[in-house]
Amino acid sequence: FFGAMGKDKKKAPAVEPAAPVAAKGVEAQEIRHILVEKQKLSLEVLEMLFLGKKTFNEAARDHSIDKAGRSGLLGWKRREELDPIFWEASLLCKEGDYLKEPVHTQWGWHIIMVQSRR
Repeated sequence: FFGAMGKDKKKAPAVEPAAPVAAKGVEAQEIRHILVEKQKLSLEVLEMLFLGKKTFNEAARDHSIDKAGRSGLLGWKRREELDPIFWEASLLCKEGDYLKEPVHTQWGWHIIMVQSRR
């Protein structure tokens, strides 16, 4: 995703899919996200995270338009509580990490972090 962003032409590591067995058994996930309106901004925020210029909480506080949670915390969510695109993308994320690509839904562009699953 960095290719279109200027000098740094490094490519972000590919998102590793979650193990199919683990995804099938997921009833709920503790999720954080950063929601922005434009894809360009989502890529800029991802670059800040990738380069260590901001923590996830700082980026959520400074850039997210979803002010429901100051640090992007959505809390424990089940499949039926989230946009289907958001849920499916979140299953690709390793616990304790964030997706290295933004996810587009009807609400805007999300950077998704999964803290835990049950």
